Amino acid sequence: MNYRTFDSAEIDHQQTYRMLIGSIVPRPIAWVSTISADGVPNLAPFSFFTMVSHYPPMVSISVGEREHRMKDTARNIVDTKGYVIHTVVNGWEEKMNASSANFEPDEDEFAAAGLDTVPSDVVGAPRLANAPVAMECQFDRLIDFGDEWVTHLVIGRILRWHVREDLMLEDKYIDPYKLAPVGRLGGPRYCRTQEIFEMPAPYVQPDKAHPNDPQP
Repeated sequence: MNYRTFDSAEIDHQQTYRMLIGSIVPRPIAWVSTISADGVPNLAPFSFFTMVSHYPPMVSISVGEREHRMKDTARNIVDTKGYVIHTVVNGWEEKMNASSANFEPDEDEFAAAGLDTVPSDVVGAPRLANAPVAMECQFDRLIDFGDEWVTHLVIGRILRWHVREDLMLEDKYIDPYKLAPVGRLGGPRYCRTQEIFEMPAPYVQPDKAHPNDPQP
């Protein structure tokens, strides 16, 4: 079987991006609402998104620059410290995509996409009304990568979850079948959670388990 080999030191930034988004799949989408220092709300999706720590609950989003300046989302988070991450699910994908357009800093993506908001409990940024899962977050730190093409890694702490009641199982778990999250693939492609299967983790003898590992 033949393979193509790509050396990251020899390909340009566009091909590097293509390789990343094509090979690290599927990616969860953080639909992030923020508010500027002037009180202008902002909404944008990011698929360079993951968990950092479970206790304390920390998450990260990577925000590239636009025309060599910080995007509104990163700037707002640094300025006002509070933001909300929403889980994108079936039925919300079109509005999520609409909110990714190149809006000006004084434009309201919520209004443009026809989305209603409600006040958050502990942060200044609004959250989407009727969103199945929303996480109110507090900015923790910013780490910059790159020189000519800068990426801002935004790390924050989740302060509060809002989960639609019918999605909860035993008041402990979020039901992935009912949630029906949408993931991001390469280019303009997305995926739906159509097939879910369960696979129990191998049992580890208690005396050999790491003390921080969840036990079966």
